[in-house]
Amino acid sequence: MKTPSSPIHECASKLNRLARENPAATFLVAVGCGLAVGYLVRTLRPHPPESRTARVLTDIRDRLQGIAAPVQRQAEHLIESGSSAVNDGIAHLRDLHLERGIRRLGLRVRNLFR
Repeated sequence: MKTPSSPIHECASKLNRLARENPAATFLVAVGCGLAVGYLVRTLRPHPPESRTARVLTDIRDRLQGIAAPVQRQAEHLIESGSSAVNDGIAHLRDLHLERGIRRLGLRVRNLFR
């Protein structure tokens, strides 16, 4: 009994015979075709809007960080100079002996009302 000989059956039998004769080459061709199809699908797939939005937001963040870096350095410098000024002021107030001056002032005020 003969099988129907159509072009599809002939091509399938030739491919089957070729695969049995050269299994390593058949495997490599199949892997290559799979990689090519995967690359084409990934390349042709449109990018979702979120990825574009994320890229824009990342770019904005990077630019703002670039602008903010000098401002941050200036703020740190001002903080350091301000804290040293406060420390110097406290030391100066200690040198003035305010407690004695306040006591003397309090005594003078009391003496005014006696």
